[in-house]
Amino acid sequence: MNSVAFIRDLLTADPGVPNSNPTQSYWQREPHALATAQSSILPRQTDFAVIGSGITGLAVSLTLLETHPTATVTVLEARALCSGATGRNGGQMAANAGEEYLHLARVHGAEMAGRIVEFTFDNLNQMKKLIREYAPGECDWEEVQKLRVFLTEDAFGEFQQSITMMERDHPSLRGIYTVIGRDILKQQYNIEGAGGCLLPAGTVWPYKLVTSTFARLRERYPSRLSIETFTPVISVAYDRPSITYPYTVHTARGPLQAGKVAYCTNGYIGHLLPSLRGRVHPYKGTMTVQDPGHSIPNRGHALSWGFHYPAKYDLHSKRWAAGLYYLLQNAKTGHFYFGGEDTRIDLCLTSDDSYAAEASVIQLREKLPAFLGCAGSNKWAILSSWSGIMGFSADGLPVVGQLPTHLTGREGMGEYLAVAFNGYGMANCLMSGKALAMIMLGEDDHTLLPGAYRVTDARLKELLTVEQAAKHFQ
Repeated sequence: MNSVAFIRDLLTADPGVPNSNPTQSYWQREPHALATAQSSILPRQTDFAVIGSGITGLAVSLTLLETHPTATVTVLEARALCSGATGRNGGQMAANAGEEYLHLARVHGAEMAGRIVEFTFDNLNQMKKLIREYAPGECDWEEVQKLRVFLTEDAFGEFQQSITMMERDHPSLRGIYTVIGRDILKQQYNIEGAGGCLLPAGTVWPYKLVTSTFARLRERYPSRLSIETFTPVISVAYDRPSITYPYTVHTARGPLQAGKVAYCTNGYIGHLLPSLRGRVHPYKGTMTVQDPGHSIPNRGHALSWGFHYPAKYDLHSKRWAAGLYYLLQNAKTGHFYFGGEDTRIDLCLTSDDSYAAEASVIQLREKLPAFLGCAGSNKWAILSSWSGIMGFSADGLPVVGQLPTHLTGREGMGEYLAVAFNGYGMANCLMSGKALAMIMLGEDDHTLLPGAYRVTDARLKELLTVEQAAKHFQ
């Protein structure tokens, strides 16, 4: 099989439902009281069925409940509450749209590129508000600066070009990024690299944030919110168009009649909507928790880190170096939470989070001390390692909106989705979920969500294609 066909097959494979035996994320080692919540009998009917219980499903549910005075919402989760990408991520609240501005402007124009940058930083501010209202003191929130390190001259040069263009096109965005050179990077942070930057960011215990918020929502709306964990959705049908609940959501626990359906399943979306396979695909990430002991100071109150280099796919070995490592330090324990991929492409383009590849864990253990100027020191203990499935789109942007009938294969117009956050869910999910809920309620004012995120015929034909997705690995 040639390389193009090999990649295409990986991208378009059926992701299935989430694996029933996933690796244990360090974030989830102490399950929340709602982790296995479900009704004794699955509800027969609901106004809104929300598939997925991560930050996106939470945002959709929260907005529907707070905006509509009587609507019922049923959250359907295949595994434990918040057991998908949100509960398995790197704990970083950081945007990357500024770094991507050059590419975004070339594809979508300067105005839309600026809108996307603003959206991601607005989303982070909304995350802070969510934490203060629903989980104050419960989720290890730290307001930090993100130190992005560019390991090669090419990567640093492209970044500088991107920020220069962004600030030229949008004077209101000046000052967000503080660019630093090689010397300062070494002198102040003991890191070797071509250059870097600082930008406002945060770190958070994502699982605690989502589960705490769901708990408060259930207290506020006990008769309107139903949380159904270990209830995988098998299929969705539109079979009764003349009634209030025209959709039948078939689950492993029986059918649920719904007025409207929201897919917040990220990398698994292609299972329930086969027309999206390849347009959106699963991407497996690996995370570790490492204990540096006393070999390095604890800067978790002030910094998180990202290490950037040009992504590369080797046709001969089928090895994929993803171009990014991400790191936070727990401000209380000093432990490092470190992730990133440099491994065979088939170990990345998969929906199987039942294992973390040994080679992936080993390379994370070897690279982290060297990145932080501690090469040659004793190996740091691995306290935990796990994998998680993200959703990536062919054009690198979230996919949000009402689903047309040619994608669902059904006549009804009551199906919606918010998926494919491309590794930056914390900077996109909350407001994307809110925007989707407003669309579902018929109150879309077209200003909350960047137009480039929306489901449009033009995007489906030109950008959200399997061929476009495959180009990332050529």
